[in-house]
Amino acid sequence: MTPLFPSLSDKDNLLIAGPCSAESLSQLLSTAESLRAEVGLKLFRAGVWKPRTRPGGFEGCGEEALSWMREVREKTGLLVGTEVGSARHTELALDYGLDFIWIGTRTTTSPFAVEEIAEVLDGKDIAVLVKNPLAPDIDLWIGAIARLLNHGISRVGAILRGFYVGGESALRNIPLWHLADEFRSKVPVRLPLLCDPSHIAGDRAYVPSVIREASKRGFDGLIVESHCKPDEALTDSAQQLLPSELKKILSEISPNQPGNGEDPELVRLRLLLDKIDEEIIRLLRERFSMTDQIGEWKAFHQMEPHQVSRELKLYETRRKMAEIYHIPEKLVDQIYRLVHAEALRRQEEQIRTNQ
Repeated sequence: MTPLFPSLSDKDNLLIAGPCSAESLSQLLSTAESLRAEVGLKLFRAGVWKPRTRPGGFEGCGEEALSWMREVREKTGLLVGTEVGSARHTELALDYGLDFIWIGTRTTTSPFAVEEIAEVLDGKDIAVLVKNPLAPDIDLWIGAIARLLNHGISRVGAILRGFYVGGESALRNIPLWHLADEFRSKVPVRLPLLCDPSHIAGDRAYVPSVIREASKRGFDGLIVESHCKPDEALTDSAQQLLPSELKKILSEISPNQPGNGEDPELVRLRLLLDKIDEEIIRLLRERFSMTDQIGEWKAFHQMEPHQVSRELKLYETRRKMAEIYHIPEKLVDQIYRLVHAEALRRQEEQIRTNQ
C-alpha cells in the first residue's frame, strides 16, 4: 500500500476515517471492515487516549487498544493511526508499529509537549498530522509544524478542526476558513492540509455541508469520525457517522477545485471573496454581541431600547462612511436599517425577559 502522503499526488488515499474512540476489538474490526467495503478506506483512525475536560469520563483504553489497532491492520490491511498527547504516548505508538499519528488541538497549544513528541520522533519514519490549536492562533500551529520539521520528520501534515471563538453557534467549532488559507501561505513548505468535519460540526447533520465546503476549498483530504453504532459510542456520539452515511456524503460531492474545469485565477478570487464574507459575518456577530450588552444595560436602567436621536446619528455617520469609501449611500443605509432593526429586536426581547 502507498505510504501516507509521500507526495500530494495521492489525494485519493487521504481519507482517514474511524471511530472517535477505540472501545473494543470487535467494535474496531466491525467499523474498519464496513468502511473498507463502503468507501474503499485505506487509512483507519481511532482514539486510544481521550483527553477529557474533566476527569471521570471515558478516557480511552490506552495501551490495550494499541494491540487492537495492530490486529485491525493485520486482518484488514488498513493503515492505522491514533492521537498522541505526550512523549510516552508517542513511544507506545511507535512500539506497536502504528502507521500514522496526529497531535491533538490541546497538545498543539503546548510547545513543551510538541517538542518532547518531536524528540521521540527524531529519525523515525512515520506520518504525523498536527491539528490547529483551539484558539485562532496560527502561529502556535505553524510553530508545532516547525518543531517536527526541525527534527527531520519528513511526512508532516496539518488538520483544520475549527476554532473556539466564544458565543453561540450551531457548529461545535468555527472553521475560520481564511485562517487555513493564511496558514498555507505562511508555512515554509507545501504540506497536506486535511479537514476534520466531525469536530467542526459537532453534529452529524452538519457534517455533509462542512465536507462540501472543504472540497470546494481544495483541502487535500478528510479525517472523519465513523462508528458502526454511533448512537452507542462512548465519546462524541452525536457527530459520528455510519459508514453507509459517509459513503452517501462522499458520493454526492461535486469537486470544484482548481484544475477541474475552472480557471485557477477565478477560483483564487472567489476564495478571497469567501474570506471577506466570512469576516463580515464574524464582525456582525461581534456587533450583535455588543448591542446585547447595551440591551442589558438599558434593561437594568429601565430605558427604552429605541433611542431616536441615536438612530438618526447612526444613519448619518454611516452615510458619511459610505461616501468616504465610495460605497452607494443607499446600499449602506439599507444594510444599517436591517442591522439596527435586529439590534432593537434583541434589546426588546432582553427587556421583556427581565421584566
